[in-house]
Amino acid sequence: MLERIDHIICVVPDLGGASESYERLGLRLTAEERHAQTGSANRACFVGNSSDSAAYLELLSVFDPVMANATGRSHYVEAMASGGGLVGLGFGVSEIEGATAELSSAGFPAPVLSLSREDGSKVCDVAWVETGDALPYRISLIQYPEPWEQRYDRSRDLGRFAHSFPVKRLDHLAAVAPDIESACRFWSEVLGVPVHGEIRTPQLIIRQLKIGDAILELLGPAGPESPMANRPASLASMAAWEVTGRLDDAVALARECGFSPSDPEAGVIPGTRRSTIPAAELGGIGMQLLEYV
Repeated sequence: MLERIDHIICVVPDLGGASESYERLGLRLTAEERHAQTGSANRACFVGNSSDSAAYLELLSVFDPVMANATGRSHYVEAMASGGGLVGLGFGVSEIEGATAELSSAGFPAPVLSLSREDGSKVCDVAWVETGDALPYRISLIQYPEPWEQRYDRSRDLGRFAHSFPVKRLDHLAAVAPDIESACRFWSEVLGVPVHGEIRTPQLIIRQLKIGDAILELLGPAGPESPMANRPASLASMAAWEVTGRLDDAVALARECGFSPSDPEAGVIPGTRRSTIPAAELGGIGMQLLEYV
């Protein structure tokens, strides 16, 4: 059902300030787009070196809370009030009507809306899935009117991937799941995403769900004494991006740009090295830089 991670949504209280940080790092953003009908505005950062790996980070802010609340976007308003962070995931599909019919029959309504530009041209069909208590964050299904390869080529021709900072592709995201068995059943039985792999540490169970070219990690406690056992279910405000070339070079460049990434170290994922730029420096979402070795 879910073919790829199309985008991740990060609410930022100050869209201008967050955008400046990403641009200072060397990442190109789309122009600000204001949505009068929903009271929100956004900018996007596209990353990927092929049509299979392309995804984007959406920086979103609310300028009219009354309108946002009236159009079903109160979760954005609440996220703004609490300082922002990662609030939702959008998944690409090729047959949105069939996917939403399957979800509805399983008890999870997902009405399809068609979004268009001011000139009347179609942007996409989108369906927000009503997951109830199964997931504590928003997920949506997206179908574009053009094939993925054509969409990638168009975005590339528009210069959306022309970053000076060496991000290569979205590698993984994470979600805290204190009841990890229940969470895995929902993703597998309802959304059709089985467990792809598992990593265990003394405190942590990581179940890896492979969706297209990227991974969603479900983080659960290894035992009742684990700190994860007391954390509420939520998306972790972090995204891990594979870098092009050496991690040390990316870290040095980030520091030259005024950021404070951590010293490179061995990652939890076998065969990786990692460093993280703090969430406070990038609008509320940490940027983990990842190198496969």
